[in-house]
Amino acid sequence: MDKEKNAEHNTEQKTQPRKRGSKSASVTANLKAEPGDISRIIHQSFQYFNRKPPKDDDELAERINDYFRECAEQDRIPTVENMALALGVTRFTLWDWENLRSGNPARSNMIKKAKEIMADIDAALVQEGKIPQVTYIFRAKNFYGMKDQQEVVLTPNASPLGDQKDAESLQKKYLEKTYGSEMIEKQEDADQLTVTVPAKHKKTAPEE
Repeated sequence: MDKEKNAEHNTEQKTQPRKRGSKSASVTANLKAEPGDISRIIHQSFQYFNRKPPKDDDELAERINDYFRECAEQDRIPTVENMALALGVTRFTLWDWENLRSGNPARSNMIKKAKEIMADIDAALVQEGKIPQVTYIFRAKNFYGMKDQQEVVLTPNASPLGDQKDAESLQKKYLEKTYGSEMIEKQEDADQLTVTVPAKHKKTAPEE
């Protein structure tokens, strides 16, 4: 009887669908919101849903100023995603403006300055211990161009065989690695041998 119950239990476990992802990547599993926080955040984001893109650069500049003013008045941290909504576009459009894939240099400069202000705010928050360092690093890499750099020193014309460059030296180096130094010494001795022909075996020209 126990074996049948165990078999049924194992069958139920196999038929249950596996959850994708891990708890570390789940917003719900790691949520630390207080009652009312989620509702407030949704209203802050959704208020820009029907906003149209700016008609020109002057309107864009005015909206950017208004956005930072609203964040200061409402005591909330400005983000690239939220600013894009406030401007009536997506963050991909912001990326296109910044990198001159669309728009113009003036518009690109405005987006770059706005992101610099956000980067400065984030840096101040992490210095004062208001946000975790890992959060700052993530945002800096994804939005502000921060990169992990490692210096690699390259030596030009470096050869694994050393400073020897002529063909004879390279051949000698290869033979040493392949056959050993004794073979090289024997080869050199063979190259230095001279053949002496005895006088009695020398051919003389016939006398006339």
